[in-house]
Amino acid sequence: MSKITRVAQLAGKIESVSGTAESLTASEATLLAYEPVMNLAPEQFKRDPVVKHMSRFQSEPGARKMDLTFKAELMGPLSGAKGVTLPITPYLRACGFSESLSGGVSNIYVPVSSSFVTATIAKYQDGVRKLMLGCAGNVKFQFKVGEPVFCDFTMQGKYSSHGDVSMLSPSYPAQVPLMFMGATISILGDTLVLDNLEIDMQNEIVLSPLPSDVSGIDYAKITGRNPIMTFDPEMTAVSSHDFYSKLLSRATAAVTITIGDINSNKIMFSLPAVRYTGLGEGDRGGIAIQNATCEVCKNSDAGNDEISITMTSSSSSSSSMSSSSSSSSSST
Repeated sequence: MSKITRVAQLAGKIESVSGTAESLTASEATLLAYEPVMNLAPEQFKRDPVVKHMSRFQSEPGARKMDLTFKAELMGPLSGAKGVTLPITPYLRACGFSESLSGGVSNIYVPVSSSFVTATIAKYQDGVRKLMLGCAGNVKFQFKVGEPVFCDFTMQGKYSSHGDVSMLSPSYPAQVPLMFMGATISILGDTLVLDNLEIDMQNEIVLSPLPSDVSGIDYAKITGRNPIMTFDPEMTAVSSHDFYSKLLSRATAAVTITIGDINSNKIMFSLPAVRYTGLGEGDRGGIAIQNATCEVCKNSDAGNDEISITMTSSSSSSSSMSSSSSSSSSST
């Protein structure tokens, strides 16, 4: 029987023991994913001994790697549910973020450099389930005017199982995404006209080998990150924003992006230390633009402060968000 592409869902849960399967239920399948693609990509050992002919021997399947790509809208909790973990949280945490919750106030996400977690993730495709374990990956935050903010995920892990399994019946979230319109944006001290902006965490992922595991893999491990920001601002007068002097300088400056809705929900991205590393001339409908690349740097010797994502209400003060970050615990 044919399987319908659009009849699909993802379910994901943080693992108590990395690389060991978690049970997935409908409550773990509430993420609204776009274009999920999960592939089994086992290594192939090519057997190529010298013999009396040139015909090939069949290869032997090796380490059972799996990968997953998908997008999801970055949606904050409803006004009355701040401080409640979100459907997207397991995937952000498996991409090297911590989640701090302050009940009724905020959800805050910042990167970590230790105590990483992994996820069990399944894709259900119209009655066929593929399951991968020990998943970690990379996320890109994508902003385009007139569209929701998207998280673009690339995950890696190890094969667990596949089979005919009924679709789950979750209760999907009532919230809707915030659109990249009416936003407040400051880039290195100035307000620029742009259409697209992307923050790529550029996590380095290693699938650690484990001969005692039937897959040949322990689990995916984050071994580094090199976050960058790319965007396409319109060219402007040097007196308004001196692109080239900033490119030649080693100085950093802040980038902040705040988007909200009529219900006082807001999401704020804060990047305290950013500097240009590349500029290229471009064109958008006859208007000169810069194809800009920036590095996203640490803000202090403590590190893990190059980016923070805060979901709160417009009435919440920055001081309350700061205190909630320090006093709340990470969700599992």
